[in-house]
Amino acid sequence: MNPYSVRCPGKEVLKAAVAALVPKENRSSGYGLFETSFGLFWFLGSWLMGVLYGYSLPAMVTVSVVAQSIAIVCLLFLRKK
Repeated sequence: MNPYSVRCPGKEVLKAAVAALVPKENRSSGYGLFETSFGLFWFLGSWLMGVLYGYSLPAMVTVSVVAQSIAIVCLLFLRKK
């Protein structure tokens, strides 16, 4: 493992969720889409949190909690299908 790479502790769990949600024949595309979107939204989220931190700490916390709540609802909705 590259010691200079950024680690996300829960990424392995998310990859397992991709395996559970995507049919076996489309799994490589599912992992590719996951990795691309994960990297893009990691960058955008970090940028947005930095901007909000400079503006207002309560706004940053609120946006973070709302985003995580939406993600949980989306995951629960996808698991029911």
